[in-house]
Amino acid sequence: MVTTLSGFAVTSAQNILANTTLQGHVLGTYIETADGRGYRYAKVGAVATVAGKVYQGPALDATNQQLSGGFAVAAAAIGATEVVTTSTLTLAASLLAGGYMSVVVTPGQGYTYLIKNNTAAAGAATTITLEDPLVIALTTASKVIFTKHPLDGIVIEPGTPTAKIAGVPNAIFSVGAFAWIQTRGACAVLFTGTGAAGKVVGSLSGGTSGSMAPAIAATNIGGEHMATGITAEYAFVYLTIG
Repeated sequence: MVTTLSGFAVTSAQNILANTTLQGHVLGTYIETADGRGYRYAKVGAVATVAGKVYQGPALDATNQQLSGGFAVAAAAIGATEVVTTSTLTLAASLLAGGYMSVVVTPGQGYTYLIKNNTAAAGAATTITLEDPLVIALTTASKVIFTKHPLDGIVIEPGTPTAKIAGVPNAIFSVGAFAWIQTRGACAVLFTGTGAAGKVVGSLSGGTSGSMAPAIAATNIGGEHMATGITAEYAFVYLTIG
């Protein structure tokens, strides 16, 4: 499916508190309840979710997805939808489907492409199939990096985030299931520390796994307190994750 611009989803394939092994929406699809709470469509990782705890995307794989300096590629013309890496890396087949490729060294620098699929690679090259054709031709001087979709395989935030904060599940969702996780509006969230209404909260480095806390410098901002927060309890936070 080629990248297209569209409005919010208005009909959900499943209830906000339901989960299923059948994917009903594109990962990242945004939907809102009538009262203004916002949700993103996500796939659960290797452990079932816990309601009210903070979740993040899959941890960065700096060796096989985001190598410093990027991965070398074979030349590819404008309009091509396949990019073949010539660097050594290890990837399972389809691991990057729904994720992104960025060109980090010119020619083609600064462009982001949605990934349709990838072939398996074990110490060898892989073919990346793109949803959209190349806008700028790649040469053997070009370098690329990859990332999975930030909502593909969400895991509990481990105390110090190792990926983008994804949202807060409102229920227990099964391993590998597709479900809606909350990213905006009033939400019960595990809290550490003491908060005050209207104050900014976020996920801290070296904090409690799956919790928010009063925001300080370098915090991943998650929202604002709606009332006084008490440590180890589930406080009301107005989420502003996205």
